[in-house]
Amino acid sequence: MRDLSRPARQGREPCPHPVDEAAGSRLSTAPAQTGAEAPARAPTRGPGHAAAGLFSVAILWVIAFAALDEATLRFGAVLAAVVIVTQTQPATFARAPWLGRVFDAALLACFAFAGWWFARVTDQLWTGFFVATPATLAAGIGGIAVLLILAGRAWGRSLVVMALAFAAFAFAGPYLPRPLSHFGTDAGEFVQVVWYSFDGVFGRMTGLVAENLLVFLILGALFEKTGAGDSLIRISTALLGRVRGGAAHAAIAASAVFGMMSGSVAANIAGTGVFTIPMIRRQGFSRNFAGAVEAAASSGGQLTPPIMAATVFVMADLLEMPLILVIAAAALPALFKYIGLFAQVYVEAIRQDIAPLPPEDIPTLTARDWIDSALVIGPLVALMGAFLTGRSPAMAGLAGVVVALAMGLILTPRFRRDPRLIWQALCAGGISSARILLSVAVIGIVLAVINETGIAIRFGIAVAGFGESHLFYALVMAMLGALVLGMGLPTLPAYLIIAIVIAPAIVEAGVAPLAAHMFVLYFAVFSSIMPPVAYGCYIAAPIAGADPLRMSLTALRLSAVGLLVPFVFVTAPSLLLVAGGFSWAELGATMLRLLAAIWMLATALGGADPRAGRLVPAARAVRLALAAGALMPMAAIWCPTVLGAAIAGLGHPRPRPPVLRGSGQAT
Repeated sequence: MRDLSRPARQGREPCPHPVDEAAGSRLSTAPAQTGAEAPARAPTRGPGHAAAGLFSVAILWVIAFAALDEATLRFGAVLAAVVIVTQTQPATFARAPWLGRVFDAALLACFAFAGWWFARVTDQLWTGFFVATPATLAAGIGGIAVLLILAGRAWGRSLVVMALAFAAFAFAGPYLPRPLSHFGTDAGEFVQVVWYSFDGVFGRMTGLVAENLLVFLILGALFEKTGAGDSLIRISTALLGRVRGGAAHAAIAASAVFGMMSGSVAANIAGTGVFTIPMIRRQGFSRNFAGAVEAAASSGGQLTPPIMAATVFVMADLLEMPLILVIAAAALPALFKYIGLFAQVYVEAIRQDIAPLPPEDIPTLTARDWIDSALVIGPLVALMGAFLTGRSPAMAGLAGVVVALAMGLILTPRFRRDPRLIWQALCAGGISSARILLSVAVIGIVLAVINETGIAIRFGIAVAGFGESHLFYALVMAMLGALVLGMGLPTLPAYLIIAIVIAPAIVEAGVAPLAAHMFVLYFAVFSSIMPPVAYGCYIAAPIAGADPLRMSLTALRLSAVGLLVPFVFVTAPSLLLVAGGFSWAELGATMLRLLAAIWMLATALGGADPRAGRLVPAARAVRLALAAGALMPMAAIWCPTVLGAAIAGLGHPRPRPPVLRGSGQAT
């Protein structure tokens, strides 16, 4: 067991960028094969890191002091992203390295030419008198091509393939079968809508991300550099180590908070998984299970309020709701998702007869440890205080950055002695911001095509017509669509595309808008562990030394309750607390049903009864009854739930004291 006595000062050297570290040392080929949320190659140090650090400084400066017009802000942010990605993830040619530099220089020149024309016609764009010419057409095509090339370099093929598929759909409209057919477009109209309008690459979503969300990526990088992540792991281990499967429980708790702050499943796994996965393995869990726990918990961090990986701000903007209401709505679903994950881990510990952590591996918390907890609590309090006083998301993020920096300087001697760590955090935040901006800019191509062709409206009408009499099947269709559209994409771009395409269809079927958007967000997040892409598992697999596809199946089993919860709050919206028609009676009944479902799913899928404290083999019929009863909360049905619980009670013998391997006592 590594020394956990003073992680903030004696822990490993924090990596400049957790995603980059994971990709560079452990995942050099995965993105090219899977489209995973990891860079295709490790970034190099040099001008790119300097540009990334300056980009972070510019973001903070604009929030605090400056006011830029929307066109300048959006194009400037995307331009910075292009420069940073070309410099931190340069093109490489094995036989002629100089060709890579020439190719990247050509990309920058092409984008500069496209930007020059964009600036020239900005006034025409605002007045609506823009007319495409051969020069503007060539510039727009060049700018779009640069974005696609760099997005493929940063995120893998899946995002680029999706954008090209929608572009092909825009041109092929007249030749498509009836449900998909439309008037089509030509090159001039396509470039005008995608590049020269404020509905495409430089549209509303790019502006929202540039104005409000990038500061949270800087906060996540600073959160790691101050040692807050190590402090969180230490406290979680001390509090949960005495529970069976305590190392896995500690990993879940740490990943929930770290993932909420980092804004990336990949960064979460790389930042905490290098500690937690070996710790889970040492307790006796299999390699596959250890990696699956980290992948499932890290994906769930994107659903944890109040930050929710910055997706909460996009949702509040799309719904035109106060931010605090969206945060409140996310609280109980996230809680039950994590209760389900804890229950699955506990049952697995019983099934494998794994004892709690030995006393020598459980750190003893001191007054200093509780003081160091301010590294985590301080920024969160600052954020919530800013939200409650009505500040904008950008100002709330700036407050969190200032407090995180102050806590690091006060509480972490190494951070105080080495100012380079602040610069490294700014560089890491700038690189994350650049990559996210590229993905959102490419998603702008998709959104422009959707708006121009009206395909989302037709899809919504079709699902709504089906959902009038079969809402459950309409939700299953929406779930499958969300999982497919979100595969290989980071959380924010995945939610954006799914919210535009699928959420309106669910609303048309009769679901409350807040519940519909929360529904698609959950499945956008779970796409990170959905095979065959399962990019979260591809990042965890090299750390655990396990097969990523087998790990993804285990992660899905562990996340069974999380897959159930969205269906529950659609049928019982009181679980969201702020949805229309709130009822205390419905909320109480729903919570009881969910708790029963968690117990039954854990028993049915894990093969052990948590009441017995030891492995109790159950007949196949009993486990099937438990699984069936656990699914009934989706329809708010009591009888099968009670029947399943009764069968479970009759199907197991009386519990006996556990016989444990290792030291410690079961809790």
